[in-house]
Amino acid sequence: MDELRLRNLIIGGVALVVAVAMVALFWILRESNESTLKASTQFATALVRNDASAAPPGGEEYVRGVRAYFGPITSARVIDSHNHSVNTGDSADTRSYYVGDILLRSERGLAVIELEFDNQSLANHSGKVSGIYELAPDKVRADKLSRSDRAALADAYGARGGKAADRIKLSGAFAELPKATAPAQAKPAPEPTADRAAQRRHRAAVKKLHCVQAAQGDVLKLQQCG
Repeated sequence: MDELRLRNLIIGGVALVVAVAMVALFWILRESNESTLKASTQFATALVRNDASAAPPGGEEYVRGVRAYFGPITSARVIDSHNHSVNTGDSADTRSYYVGDILLRSERGLAVIELEFDNQSLANHSGKVSGIYELAPDKVRADKLSRSDRAALADAYGARGGKAADRIKLSGAFAELPKATAPAQAKPAPEPTADRAAQRRHRAAVKKLHCVQAAQGDVLKLQQCG
């Protein structure tokens, strides 16, 4: 086998491996995106219906948590899904996973929440929710909202304090806790019922004693004290 033929075989083999890898990667990304869209849509439906059983795996408790924080949800629509990369500073630790963004119309105004599907697997398309948190308006991709919705989102976000709710607030962990109320004031103990007859007798006796003392032995005056 001459050198030219060997080189062509090597180049062809490398090209084939690259092509197979690209096809596999494309398939993984497509499946992950479809899984993200499906699970995000399920969660949006569960929110509007207030039905945790309709949520995808991992999202059940978040149905209660999101509704507890934002109030009743009148509509929920998936507006985005994309691959999210995390790099801790070392390229060896870089990983990526899909997220889905949902626009909510709620009692507390417009909001965007992001569903995270960080299952740390190569074919990351299990559809299991690993976390949910609110997005600040500037974190929502520009082309995913209309101008009016973005303005309404910014207003509602500011009215809620201008701080995005994290996954702990939306997890439902505090949804069932009773709201703090002022302690009930203890009622004053009822005063003992006075014996009016005894009081009258006491006053009469004191009056008679004063009269006797003032008479100083005068018989006539003592008779008047009777």
